[in-house]
Amino acid sequence: MASPDGGRTVEQWRRYLAEYSAEVLRGAPEDELHEVGDLQRSAGWLGFDGAGEGRLAALEQRLGVRLPQSYRSFLAASDGWLNLGPFMWTMRTSGEVGWLRDADVGLWEILRENATPEEGALADRALLVSGDGDAQYWLLDPGDVSAAGEWAAYVWASWYPGLGDRYDSFAELVDAERASFEDLSGRDGRPVHPDGADELVGEGREWALKGEVRAAAEAFADAAVKGSGTGAYLAVILNAFLDPAHTHHEIRNGILAHPHVVEEVGLEQVRAEAVPLFLYHSARTGSSVAPHRQLFAGILTEEEIEQIDTFSPTQLPESPDFQEALHRARTLVQAGATDHAWSILEAALPHWHSDSPCRIAPVVLLTDPMLQDLVTPERARTIVTTPRGSNRY
Repeated sequence: MASPDGGRTVEQWRRYLAEYSAEVLRGAPEDELHEVGDLQRSAGWLGFDGAGEGRLAALEQRLGVRLPQSYRSFLAASDGWLNLGPFMWTMRTSGEVGWLRDADVGLWEILRENATPEEGALADRALLVSGDGDAQYWLLDPGDVSAAGEWAAYVWASWYPGLGDRYDSFAELVDAERASFEDLSGRDGRPVHPDGADELVGEGREWALKGEVRAAAEAFADAAVKGSGTGAYLAVILNAFLDPAHTHHEIRNGILAHPHVVEEVGLEQVRAEAVPLFLYHSARTGSSVAPHRQLFAGILTEEEIEQIDTFSPTQLPESPDFQEALHRARTLVQAGATDHAWSILEAALPHWHSDSPCRIAPVVLLTDPMLQDLVTPERARTIVTTPRGSNRY
């Protein structure tokens, strides 16, 4: 990590970048390493020789300014770099770095086009340090300097309405990109640091059953970054109760798009919980399922995919007491006594339990055609904040 003042020495960069190189070479998909040659692979180093003092001095003379320490030390450790972030493929060398207005006139004009006065001024003075990337660029701002002499850093990407997050230094930006790489790799089932994932899932499940949703969510998220498909699944399921508006998006990207999640949790549970949740929220928002049918390959049969709008899931087994509560609630809903039906379910919640390590709440309350409209967002939150399994905890 960067020091408190945002800096990093040449030796610190070399150690840091050697570790990061090993992580990227071990965890990145092969199609993201197309710029990496045999020399980098054999050396375990995604960079190049460092820029000597002569080259750095020539760069600073050309720019007319002294570079901030963390970026200057980076160039001294490696003059250029490959795959410094998930969407950043190359960094400019000391011979290519330049003021944005000169180095990439087209980008400068784009940034100026719809910029606020502050953003326009920043674009006029920004230093462009990145090369090829996935429609993103890294900028350093000489007009925003810390007490330690570090320049603020920004990522501009085509999908941002304006400039992205501000970082105190170039080193802090690299730290953020490395954390993003670790997060994305873990969630894709290629964890950088897998140790402790199972323990985090266990802790998260204990918190979840006690109704401590914030602690549970943090544990599941940390487990997902460590490559746990179960952690990723339970994070999405928990949030389906806490933030129903984003359920459709999270199931699509957090479960259905990741084979390791489906494999760990098992087809039976994914078919019983995630698929009907996805379909229900698609229907509620008026979203078409057709563009996403490929996500169900290997989860549903071809016939079920063809008739996806009429898919009827098999429900997971519940304990006898809770199953009786479900039956009584359905009967009351049919009779129009919806408030009474909810009171029956609410009273049964503390006694709900499951021996499955992949279950934390009665998702059936969100997927059952007769009960799902009974569960308002407020009631959904009540379900997961109520301690459950009272006969065991």
